[in-house]
Amino acid sequence: MPRSIVLSEPTVRGSAPTMPAMTSSLPPQRAPEPGDRPPAGRLARPPSERYAPPAAATQAGSGARPWSAPRALLPAVLASIATAAALVVDGGVLAEERGLLAISGLGGAAIGLLAASAGVSADGVAAAPLPRGRVTRIAVLLAIATVVVAALGTWAYGRLEGGVMDPVTYLWTTFGPWVPAEAVLAVLAAAWGAGAGPVRWRS
Repeated sequence: MPRSIVLSEPTVRGSAPTMPAMTSSLPPQRAPEPGDRPPAGRLARPPSERYAPPAAATQAGSGARPWSAPRALLPAVLASIATAAALVVDGGVLAEERGLLAISGLGGAAIGLLAASAGVSADGVAAAPLPRGRVTRIAVLLAIATVVVAALGTWAYGRLEGGVMDPVTYLWTTFGPWVPAEAVLAVLAAAWGAGAGPVRWRS
């Protein structure tokens, strides 16, 4: 039975075989636009994001302190002014000595209790405006300034009434050791209040 012979096209030596061109059937990619929804089965945010610390905690951990110290100390400053005015009225206008120690002690305690707000966090997350030790020192200085201002105010009132003595001579002649006792009591009360507080001023 005769064989059939299939002749193939001759190949040229040294030429590379040609490959058919391949075309992609995938649609072209486009950039996401605002409002596009994520594909099904993919979350908009990674699950680990829920465990990330809030921004306030990150700020507290970085050591940054919010600029709220003057606002936190404002009630203590107002208490200092009110205490000094009460001391001037009691010692100068009313010429009484019995209430000076009571006013100094109560005023110093109020100063410390109100100043302690600057040493604690407002929301429990952010950093406190000032360190606790610094708040105590500020409260003590405010208490001393209160007694000094009250003493000078009492002397100024005496000058208006016709006094001619200098402040030290007038205060020692009129009150004796009462003014130093006021300062000591106010300082002790302010230090106690700064450690026992805070008492926040609610507007």
